[in-house]
Amino acid sequence: MSSATPLTLPNQPRVLPGCEQQGYASLDEEASYWVNPETVIGTIPTDIEGTLFRSCTGRNKIGEQQFGHWFDGDGMINAVTFKAGQVHFKNRYVRTPKYMHETAQQRILYRGVGTQIPGGFLKNIFRTPGNAANTNVILHGGKLLALWEGGKPYELDPATLQTVGEYNFDGMLSTGQPFSAHSRHDPRTGFLYNFGVFGIPKPKLHFYKINPEGEMVDKKSHYVGDYSMCHDFAITKNHAVFVLCPAFMRSPFKFLFGFNSIMQSIEFDPSEKTKVVVIDLNTLHIIREFEFDSFFGFHLGNAHEQGNTLHVDVLCVDTMDSMDGLSDVFRDRSNDEDFLEKGTVLKRFSLDLDTGKAHSAVAKNSIAGEFPLWNWQYTGVENRYTWLGTIVENGTPYGFNAYQKIDHHTGEVSLHDFGEGRFTSELNFIPKANAQTEDDGYLIGIIYNHHKGNSEVVILDAKDIQTEIAIIPLQQTIPFGFHGGFYPQTFI
Repeated sequence: MSSATPLTLPNQPRVLPGCEQQGYASLDEEASYWVNPETVIGTIPTDIEGTLFRSCTGRNKIGEQQFGHWFDGDGMINAVTFKAGQVHFKNRYVRTPKYMHETAQQRILYRGVGTQIPGGFLKNIFRTPGNAANTNVILHGGKLLALWEGGKPYELDPATLQTVGEYNFDGMLSTGQPFSAHSRHDPRTGFLYNFGVFGIPKPKLHFYKINPEGEMVDKKSHYVGDYSMCHDFAITKNHAVFVLCPAFMRSPFKFLFGFNSIMQSIEFDPSEKTKVVVIDLNTLHIIREFEFDSFFGFHLGNAHEQGNTLHVDVLCVDTMDSMDGLSDVFRDRSNDEDFLEKGTVLKRFSLDLDTGKAHSAVAKNSIAGEFPLWNWQYTGVENRYTWLGTIVENGTPYGFNAYQKIDHHTGEVSLHDFGEGRFTSELNFIPKANAQTEDDGYLIGIIYNHHKGNSEVVILDAKDIQTEIAIIPLQQTIPFGFHGGFYPQTFI
């Protein structure tokens, strides 16, 4: 493997304190319109046709009351459709009971991940968090599903984004079996895999297998100790890999009796081990467990097999302090974050299923990052490239404002700096129609432009990420969000 020159990073003084806060502001309007082609900067590639579905927290406060955590904001789904060279935008809130009841009364009526109902423990006792349906949106088996960490999916009409209702896979998802926000789709078999962690006082890992037609054909539940937080996982051709961080709900009674929120009840214990669990995709049984010195791994990248050794990319940080940092999204964070120094780093873990030996190494020359992205056609097999969001000192405070591209073969890392006052979140990969290489495609995402006061759909060249191929302005600011996907279907 050849050596590569480390990145030269921008280092401009922060001159726009608080400008990211508009990205958390509520968007009340639900719109549906065609974008004026004369406003597009650059050229939309002719081989892009389909729909980008993106989730976001459409509002982070109700009335004058702020939700206790960014993860509790009400889910809004955005659809950007590319058809015959034209672009259509649509957005709509997911009509969960939480959204409907709180909208009607303009006050907090449901607990959340970090939100308590005002009024003390008697208002919260024995109340479970309300499903915000805000973290991801997937299209599988003809169903468009809005996902949340601790509950069941909500089905939406892909053409109108109207809420059909809570979805339980024809009863296969029973009470106490949540459907996580992070699923994994195997592009070779068409199967979808997902999981959920729930159980008081003893949490269980529930694992689900869904066929290409959208039917849940198998599920298994596993007790994996007291590990209470698992957000993501990865798959190879034959295995699923879970990273269980030492975050425990030591005493669930403070939560049950209404004294603490879930986030206040979960404690990260650095004296405990981080556990990595491997599940066989055919039997859904756990076949091997590994232990590492404690770290917090929220998001995972891709994974692949090499003989009987599994390699999985994990974003790692020493503690879960970052979760507390999202409890007040409206405070000024201009000078309290050094993401490049304290943020998550991408490590590749190698797990020998025969011997139980394991080790990890940081992706060479990479910088701290989040929202891992790869060519989805390589899910479960070895990929050469990973793209990650990051935060650089380009004049803009606190907020993902750049993306890096990591070449795992050469160690070369390149950077796209969106520039002062432009914020990104997760991007999505679109392969070119006649792609010749793994990175022959486009990266697409919704960017908030503080200077223009609106959001933009931006298309990057995945091979040369410094190039913005097209900038498509929207009529409003889309609140910062989490996850989504691009699909070749259109519903216009």
